Amino acid sequence: MDDLLISSDKIAEFEVNITSRNEIFKVMGSPSIEINDVNNVWIYLLSLKEQKVFEEDSLLVQNIFRYSFNKDGILENQSILTVDDFNKISFSSDVTKVRRDAYGITDQLYEAFTRGN
Repeated sequence: MDDLLISSDKIAEFEVNITSRNEIFKVMGSPSIEINDVNNVWIYLLSLKEQKVFEEDSLLVQNIFRYSFNKDGILENQSILTVDDFNKISFSSDVTKVRRDAYGITDQLYEAFTRGN
């Protein structure tokens, strides 16, 4: 947690059109995701949870840092998403039944291999 607080002070000093890719690398380390073919983007995923035994884990920190660089490796754009920017997604365990009348390739292969048995 202390490392996170120290880094947050340094992250706040990043300036568009001034900060270089190397300076960000020194503070943040290797990016979680690196996209070189679109806009030369680095993405850092940061998540810190408190594990609980009898309850759902509580999320202490969850951030996404996105930095894009120009052709010279200078910071062109930066954005930070926090937990307030995310939506919680709930998943259902219900099963959807699909009725299919199509006679596709898998049906044809199955019938070809089971024919005559």
